[in-house]
Amino acid sequence: MHIQTSDPDILSIVNRIERGLIDLQPDFQRGEVWNTLKKQRLIDSILRGWHIPPIHLISSPSTNKIEVLDGQQRLVSIRDFIACEFPINGSLEPKNEELAALDGMYWYDLPLHYQDKIELFTIRFLTISDYKIGEPGELFHRLNHPTSLTSAEQRNAFFGESRQQVKSIAQYMTEELGFDKSTIGFTNSRMAYDDVVAKLLITIENGVLGKKITSSVITDKYRSENGFSRKCISVLKNALTTLSKVLELSSSSIRFNKASFHSWVLFVISLEHFSLPIEQIAYFISDFEMTRTNEELDFFVIPKFKATTEGVKQAMTVFIDRSTSRVADTSSVILRDVVLHGLFYLYSDTYFDDPQIRNLTEHFSHLVNRASVTDDDLLSLAKNLDWRAL
Repeated sequence: MHIQTSDPDILSIVNRIERGLIDLQPDFQRGEVWNTLKKQRLIDSILRGWHIPPIHLISSPSTNKIEVLDGQQRLVSIRDFIACEFPINGSLEPKNEELAALDGMYWYDLPLHYQDKIELFTIRFLTISDYKIGEPGELFHRLNHPTSLTSAEQRNAFFGESRQQVKSIAQYMTEELGFDKSTIGFTNSRMAYDDVVAKLLITIENGVLGKKITSSVITDKYRSENGFSRKCISVLKNALTTLSKVLELSSSSIRFNKASFHSWVLFVISLEHFSLPIEQIAYFISDFEMTRTNEELDFFVIPKFKATTEGVKQAMTVFIDRSTSRVADTSSVILRDVVLHGLFYLYSDTYFDDPQIRNLTEHFSHLVNRASVTDDDLLSLAKNLDWRAL
């Protein structure tokens, strides 16, 4: 298979498309599927002078045409913009005042120097010839089936302050605190620590649990010029340090996943201002996690614990279910948090002079004693208590 490179400008490319010298829809292509926003992003990239991925073409000996192997959507978008089928979107991130002034303009509305800038923009062409049967198809498959990136890996391309803060804390977790699969149950493979750190920082910044954190919310924060506050960073690092010490004191081997780890860190944050003995938190986490992962153990046998075995089992089931499915739902975050706090305050001998804690303890105790701990019961309890501000 022979590959020849060239760098035609957009004016030349559109001319070839209009003359039918470039076939945009060979049999193996998927059709024109980009929406307007994706097309606008491509034109925005061209106006910014950013790099556009190369177009792979095949020289067809049977038709004397050039067929598009990879890059059809890019060429279609350029063709459609110059045909005035969609306007410029001047509100795309990162904001640019010069491009914002072009918002809503179609091709023929543009001042000539912007038209020139687009027409003279070059795109690398890789034209394939002298190929064996099957080679173009295999190349197409490899180009269009890359390793899927996680959301955290995709966000890692945004080189802003938020990204650096998240990476710094993730590094602190591994290098300073020694967090890995043997200590917390999962590694930073596919940037898992970066993902949970970003969500924790946004939760702390929000100050409440009831605000949903989607991938787009985190991406917007990464795109923002403003990073997280020093207070947010300090609160999270202190909680992670405390959790590390707690795990060292625990006699059991504890295994979190990202969802349960997220909830335990928020739990530790909520107890920081009570200045509790670290051993008290360690015993609770150890007993809770050992019971959660071993059906033969019974959290209820601890004499100071005032609840029925069945009620505690139901509360544990809610926590487990919401740690393994629907984990990102706001309701799941709240339910895990209510279970941890409800059981801890029943479990603890400490008196907490806090009206919300006393109300939670009273109502949660009622549920576990009558063995009626359901998602709806706990969500109703959380709503009535306005649970919770960080």
